[in-house]
Amino acid sequence: MSRLVLALAGLMSAGVSGLLLVQCATSQEAPPAKASHSLPDHVWKVYTNVRFQYKICYPEDLLVPQGEAENSDGRRFVAKDGGKLIVFGQNNALDETLSDRFEDTVSRLAGASGAATYKVIKPNWFVASGQNEQTIFYTKTLLGHQQFKSFELTYNKSTSGVYKPVIGRIVSCFADLAR
Repeated sequence: MSRLVLALAGLMSAGVSGLLLVQCATSQEAPPAKASHSLPDHVWKVYTNVRFQYKICYPEDLLVPQGEAENSDGRRFVAKDGGKLIVFGQNNALDETLSDRFEDTVSRLAGASGAATYKVIKPNWFVASGQNEQTIFYTKTLLGHQQFKSFELTYNKSTSGVYKPVIGRIVSCFADLAR
């Protein structure tokens, strides 16, 4: 108990809020203690989309939310350094397979000169990351109830040190709320 109090006091004096500590301590997907020391402190917020019933967290101090799309399918978040997080839902009106959506997404993000360097396809979701010239991309799509729910994070290769530490948290809290 005294170790916990000392750790709390140390974290609070370092600028870590008690609320953030509670969130990390109760999260089932929290990074190992060793990895958390290398993560920069961010102010995290959650965006919830009512129309397509998904949520995603984002570092508010890094990615500034823009207005929600007119059709309420998602939102764009933009960083001062040019990084972008785009989240959106879409009805699967054309009965597209997840594999087809995967190929279309990777082709669009990688472009003619790029490539996906990491790919995972499961029965109801996929992730991919790669590079298109100087742009790094990371995307995840969920398929459920005849709807695609996706996010795409893009940033310049020179800012990888800023974005790589936050990708895991973004991915772990991206969820289909209709399940």
